[in-house]
Amino acid sequence: MTAGASGLGGSSGTGGIAATGGSGGALGGGTVGDTHGGEGGEGGAEPVPTTSSVSLVGAPIYTRVQRLTNAQWENAVTDILRFEAPANLSRDFVAPVAGATEFTNNEKLLFVDERFALDYEAASEVAAARATGSLEALAALYDGTDATGFVQAFGRRAFRRPLSADEVAKFEGAFALGEMLYGAGFANGAAVVIRAMLVSPHFLYRTELGAAGEPLNGYEIASKLSFWLLGTTPSDALLDTAAAGDLEAVDGVEAVARQMLEDPRALPVMRDFHGQVHHLALIPSITKPGVPEYTPELAAELGEASTLFFDRVFTEGGGLRDILTSNQGFVGPELATLYGVTAPASGLELRELGSSRKGWLMQAPFSMLWSVGEQPHPIQRGVAVHTNVLCADLPPPTLDTPSLPPPMADDLTNRERITALTEGCGGDCHGRFIDPLGFAFESLDGMGRERTTDNGRPIDTTGSYPFAEGTKAFGSAEELMQILADSPQAHTCYAKKVTGYGLQRDMVEGDRPLLEALAVVSSEQSLKDTIIALVKDPAFRLREEGKP
Repeated sequence: MTAGASGLGGSSGTGGIAATGGSGGALGGGTVGDTHGGEGGEGGAEPVPTTSSVSLVGAPIYTRVQRLTNAQWENAVTDILRFEAPANLSRDFVAPVAGATEFTNNEKLLFVDERFALDYEAASEVAAARATGSLEALAALYDGTDATGFVQAFGRRAFRRPLSADEVAKFEGAFALGEMLYGAGFANGAAVVIRAMLVSPHFLYRTELGAAGEPLNGYEIASKLSFWLLGTTPSDALLDTAAAGDLEAVDGVEAVARQMLEDPRALPVMRDFHGQVHHLALIPSITKPGVPEYTPELAAELGEASTLFFDRVFTEGGGLRDILTSNQGFVGPELATLYGVTAPASGLELRELGSSRKGWLMQAPFSMLWSVGEQPHPIQRGVAVHTNVLCADLPPPTLDTPSLPPPMADDLTNRERITALTEGCGGDCHGRFIDPLGFAFESLDGMGRERTTDNGRPIDTTGSYPFAEGTKAFGSAEELMQILADSPQAHTCYAKKVTGYGLQRDMVEGDRPLLEALAVVSSEQSLKDTIIALVKDPAFRLREEGKP
């Protein structure tokens, strides 16, 4: 099956916004019913394989000079300047293009062009003025008034390592220049030093320089851990740990990583991770014209319920198995009515949703996201599972794709319409890989409500899927969720997501042994344990070899 993007369809619950493919490409832009070339398909399409597999066809750069993301930059500036809260100085920075890579923190998106250089310069001026604009701010920044002490202390914080003698001398010169240009006084000298350091490559980039295959030094490990797991620069205490040599052994790295995973700052990082894996940013774009039950209040609950669900999985030591099989979910008054459970007095609360609501994929947000009005969209749902949970590629769409027939236009069920639609264009790909996964969710309509009939006919949720480990049959979405939770392919896919997000690069075939080892951890333990297994691995602790 050819790697790359494939159309999902236009008039969906998201207003035509489509999911992201297993190899990172956006899957969208066509009409509802866009399908994919199969055996003997149009344009000489490659034959569809008989089994699925985790796709590892990326093209990493293996950079050892990694620019901070916009969020990391904002958090780092906040911490090194001792601001009480982020000043939102990065609000006008150019955001990475979602869908160009699997995650927006991918190395290929983190470059500095002329626009970024100007933005960094402007932001550094504002940050320096704020940090030196009052006695209270200066006292929080540094408790002395000597240039050398300030340069050394702030420089270590900004560059995430001690400054060399030459660097100290250079920034002492910058301090003196500030006093010469703006008048004698600690604040004027400090402001120029801050501006200079905030536009330095030593602040803007996290580096892993040195011979390929050699271990990262303690300061590099401190930065790599802190920016990944906490989304910000290493603390003074962590830099002290690095200086003491405690990050040069695996046990020391593991101990620090475990502490970080219990730090409240790890939660928004993992929230971003799961949000990108499952495209939660699309939920506010859901529209349901002509569906009176889809109220603004219900729409507001969907995103928060999803975020709280994934937050709980992480904080309470869960993992992929919990994401796929938990019968618990968060509800507000509107979702409670939809699920038929007791509504909370206010806000959202955790509820047992029943055995027929197994995992996040059977909750209302997923159902509404991949649907058209009140009608489920099996193609979109199937592609979402195929690419986001199993990391399998899709072939390119055929040139001529019919539109999805309107519901109730005949005496057919939704499943029968989709089957007829896809048999003529890429039917083998749909019939084997996409449609069976989507049909499993036919018991949930486009509003996420349970149903037993469609157009007066019994719902059919049966199917099978050719996993990498073998074809498995299922009678319902609940059975499919358990199969996925036990699937080595699903856990290898999850490991691919965790590793790609953590290492900030595409995954390739050479990474498969690592991912399969992490998949065993994911299957038996938690997300936190999977992360710990990764940070202990040479792939995290050694300088990249740069070989696909």
